[in-house]
Amino acid sequence: MRKEVKYIIGAHVALVLFLVWQTFDLITLLNDDSFSDALLDGDLNPPNGVLEKPAIIPKIIHQTYKTEKIPEAWQPGQQACIDLHPDYKYILWTDDMAREFISEEYPWFLKTWDGYKYPIERADAIRYFALVYYGGVYIDLDDGCERRLDPLLTVPAFVRKTIPTGISNDVMGSVPRHPFFLKVLDSLERYDRNWLVPYITIMYSTGPLFLSVIWKQYKRWGVPESGKVRILLPRDYKTHTYSFFAIAPGSSWHMDDAKFIKSLANHIALAVFCGFVIAALVFYLEYLFYSFVISSHAKKLGRKLRSFACFWNWQLIRSTTNATIKRRSRKDSNLPVQIDLEKIENEQEVPLSVGEIV
Repeated sequence: MRKEVKYIIGAHVALVLFLVWQTFDLITLLNDDSFSDALLDGDLNPPNGVLEKPAIIPKIIHQTYKTEKIPEAWQPGQQACIDLHPDYKYILWTDDMAREFISEEYPWFLKTWDGYKYPIERADAIRYFALVYYGGVYIDLDDGCERRLDPLLTVPAFVRKTIPTGISNDVMGSVPRHPFFLKVLDSLERYDRNWLVPYITIMYSTGPLFLSVIWKQYKRWGVPESGKVRILLPRDYKTHTYSFFAIAPGSSWHMDDAKFIKSLANHIALAVFCGFVIAALVFYLEYLFYSFVISSHAKKLGRKLRSFACFWNWQLIRSTTNATIKRRSRKDSNLPVQIDLEKIENEQEVPLSVGEIV
């Protein structure tokens, strides 16, 4: 095997290992183990209609919007949540109210809060802080309530499952200071990055993808029963007889890039074809690179670079050596060397000691 090929393979292996290391948490999402923590039908719909477990999550409903003027499409769902739960406290977190809360209770996060590029990132973040501080249930405004939430309050924390894998942050609940949501708060600053594409930046900095990754990290080495995050399955989330929520038109934060990404689901064949075209292009560029590496031009270029490197090193050594040698100034270069004859004669007249003679 050519040594050039070995170098190329080694570089590719190193690149793959680096990418796997960087995306390991995302790769773990391929293993969907959410069913092991799922909320069962017996938990949510007891046969006699009486809950056997007491409610431990506070009876508080949190929702967020820019102002108190809710869009008309979401008002029926919001009112249904209020009407079905007269014994619950209802909190609508506006932008001004949320920032004031962060500045007073979590001032260490205020710089990150103000630095978020997209308003939806702040809307995502406040729901985590609200659950840690107050506890309760967070519900997106486009998720209208279909039934009372009491069965969901019997576990320490819950989120809902997404298809095909992972969890979402549009419906969540927890007791105050649940360890999972504390970990979420501790991770927000670290995941505040710009991924160039707005949709990916939002999803991976504060959104469902971020929450899913933190969830995987949280449960990687196991958690005690009291620290588990239970999973609300899709059939209990919406569209079924016993579902808790009905979805109104939403996703108002989605921009053109998000609409494009979501539209790929309606054009699977085209997306697959484009994927093969991109893969073929990458392999072709790899072939061109390999052909260049083994060509005579690359060898000549390599020799020139090595020669230049040797010349540069020689010049550097020469300049360093010359800098350490003390030279006589040019104006004194023709003067004779001064010799102190009297000093030499005195040194010769000093008698040697017995030890020195021996």
